[in-house]
Amino acid sequence: MDIGRLIKRLKKGEDQAFKELVFSYSSKLLTTARVYCNQTREAEDILQDALIIIFQKFDSFKGNQEAELLAWMRRIVRNKAFSRNRKFQVKNELTVGEYLVDVEISPDALSSLSYNEIMQLVLDLPDGYRQVFALYVIEGYSHKEIAEILYISVSGSRSQLTRAKQSLQTKFTKLSKISYK
Repeated sequence: MDIGRLIKRLKKGEDQAFKELVFSYSSKLLTTARVYCNQTREAEDILQDALIIIFQKFDSFKGNQEAELLAWMRRIVRNKAFSRNRKFQVKNELTVGEYLVDVEISPDALSSLSYNEIMQLVLDLPDGYRQVFALYVIEGYSHKEIAEILYISVSGSRSQLTRAKQSLQTKFTKLSKISYK
């Protein structure tokens, strides 16, 4: 697929171009939505709402490369998920408790897990843990930025990340597929 040509067609408002975009990127965007909400059905609703926004606001997209397009669409999906979460959840900010010592997991141990196994472990985290983990580890946001996005304190972001890591380490251990350094 010629992404530059697709972007031009999308900016012209071609329905067929939007169908191609949806067909090509829905699975990636659904994965993004799934990371930031707790149910597949909810993720599907978020994706549908985000796709409407993407269609309506496509003329504001300024890039011309696939990576820029995907980043822009993922940001819309993520923002839609956070907006929805704020509507339906009571914010329970964790305070900084005792920090647990990180257990180092060897790269060989992680490589024995499939992508789907690792993704399922992340998706099974509680909402706050999963959201902070995804924003920090996957998307590279700082704790200050995460605090602003999720309306929590910086220390709350750190605490939730620490607890997410601990939870994942416990789950890795239970899978009995890991060896420690």
